[in-house]
Amino acid sequence: MATEKGGVYQRGEFWLDLDRGAGGKPNSSSWYIFWYDPGRGRQRRKSTGTADVRLACDALDEHYLAAHRPTSREQDCYTVPEAMTDYWLEHGSKQASAEAIKSRLKLFNRFIDIEADAGRLSDPFIPDHLDERFLERFRQWAMADPIVTRRKNEKGEWIDGSSRPRKASTVEESIIQLKAALAHAFNARRTRYVPPLKHKTRDQVTPQRTYRLSIDGLAELLDYSMTGAGAYAGHADRLIPLRRFLIGAITTLARPDAILDMGVSRERGQWMQNERRFALNPEGRLQTKKVRPVVPVVDLLHSWLTASDEWLVCGQRQRFDEKQRVHLIEQYRVASIKSGWGGAREKLGIPDGWGPKLLRHSMATILANRRVDLIELEIALGHRPLGKTSSRYAIFDPDYLSTIRDGIEDAVADLTKKVGPALHPKLTRTYENVTVLRA
Repeated sequence: MATEKGGVYQRGEFWLDLDRGAGGKPNSSSWYIFWYDPGRGRQRRKSTGTADVRLACDALDEHYLAAHRPTSREQDCYTVPEAMTDYWLEHGSKQASAEAIKSRLKLFNRFIDIEADAGRLSDPFIPDHLDERFLERFRQWAMADPIVTRRKNEKGEWIDGSSRPRKASTVEESIIQLKAALAHAFNARRTRYVPPLKHKTRDQVTPQRTYRLSIDGLAELLDYSMTGAGAYAGHADRLIPLRRFLIGAITTLARPDAILDMGVSRERGQWMQNERRFALNPEGRLQTKKVRPVVPVVDLLHSWLTASDEWLVCGQRQRFDEKQRVHLIEQYRVASIKSGWGGAREKLGIPDGWGPKLLRHSMATILANRRVDLIELEIALGHRPLGKTSSRYAIFDPDYLSTIRDGIEDAVADLTKKVGPALHPKLTRTYENVTVLRA
């Protein structure tokens, strides 16, 4: 770090301070990035556009990373925490999985703090100090450290809630994220060395899980989303988002995050009504390794998309329109169906540890058992992405994923016989006169 320039935060040749006038009085509440420009022979400044000092510090870090070229001396003392922070600022925070990346890095950072407090870390803690022994200590600590939920009490204070054991796969994901951060630092020439760390694969740390839902199991879930399980936690109106999620999962085989991201607005470019196709990856979102394919829209999904104002997975609330003197139903987006799924899992006896992704696995198994084309199944699951050029034309072919479409229609027909009312997008407690779908 360069000589202190004043202000509240400094990195390299840049420092953060308020723009001050005569007598040191700030001219505004916004924080500014200051530096000395030797080419112009004077001090320069740039506004961060925020009065929040934490956001301003992030802005300074981003400015530093974009403008600064590391020296050999800086490469020698570039620390592991700095690598994770810079990776988050430049890459992780901009990804669709940003929240997951943040939690993985946070877990490893917390362990580094514990190791430092115990006097087991060198200062500075650079990548060269990472080895398999350190990773093994991290694994043992993380597995023994439970995941504790936080909630507010009646006074509005944050307190610890329920806890659950941390999975071995979750621990390995933090190690994978650490390796990504170190590789990012190496590519940016901030460090000259990346240790050859090894993470354990999911197959190594996760026992094979064979539990699947049958058509009867899916029907029970849909029925639960209609009838609920009590006056409060499972009231049917509160389970509308869960029912919409179930419809999306059954008809698309998509991952949970993709289902929650299904929108019908023209700007998103997802729903191709005339072609009866749906792009699980909205326009403007970069594809990741977990590919979101284009899938055929079966009749059931079409009816639910038609009944959606903006988002497929949404809640509904009723309001009274004073001008029209009628009650209107408003839809609002939901970020999660965790509570609804938790109630359903407990009520129906789904084993602990199975999340909504069970629906994807179950539908894939159901379709495979019905002898759909396995290559088409891989494409529909996003495991076999089509080339960019060929996909432009393939998705408009009438036979595109035809066995998948027929298999889903066949499964829907069986579900209709068992729980027809739950498949109707308009049927709730206030729509008792709606004719339900028939097989």
